[in-house]
Order: sequence, then structure tokens, then C-alpha cells
Amino acid sequence: MSGAVNDKGNGKQIIFKKGANMEVITIVEGRVPISKAKEFETAYAALKQGALSPGLIRSSLLRNSDNPEIYRIETIWESREALEKMRSSTQIPKAIELFQKVRASPRLEIYDIVHNLP
Repeated sequence: MSGAVNDKGNGKQIIFKKGANMEVITIVEGRVPISKAKEFETAYAALKQGALSPGLIRSSLLRNSDNPEIYRIETIWESREALEKMRSSTQIPKAIELFQKVRASPRLEIYDIVHNLP
């Protein structure tokens, strides 16, 4: 799929291509009470013991340095198709489930990775 959008800053049109092999990143963010932080971090670390979903390239648990109750799980997928396959094979994705276990209400965002730097 291809398309174009107008850059409002300079009026130029930006052309983009959305291919089947474009990497995708999911960002799941939520507020974890300090009293539940260790439980949350331990549960995330325990994910290494299980089988990872096919197409998952990397996942990182991030904590906001200005507000330690804000956590993010950023996961890079090899393609949109790999992400959709994982999402259709489970009722609740693991990242969202981790937040829900500590009674946090996470927010999910999905981005196409347009460029990477080394």
C-alpha cells in the first residue's frame, strides 16, 4: 500500500510506502503504583522464560525517569503481519496483560518504523 500526506509545515507532499515487510513498533504505556513496581518488573523479566511470539525482534521495559510510576513496553515486530498474527492468536497480548495484573489501565499505540539509525 502506498500513499501521500501533506506536510503542513512546508506544504510539500510526503510519499510513503507501506509494505508487507515494514517493521512495526508497539508502545504500551501505563501508570504502575510504586507498591506494584517490583511485581511488574519481575513479571516482565519472567517473559524471557517462555516462548516468544514469532516475528518479535526486541522488547524493552522502560520506566520514566521523571515519574517512576509511568512504564512503557516497546516491542519491535518484523512486520505488521507478524503483529496481527500474534494479536489474533491470543485474547490479551502479554504487554497489556502485565499492566492489567497490577491494576493499571494501559494505552496502546502502533507505529510503522520508517527509518532506523545504527
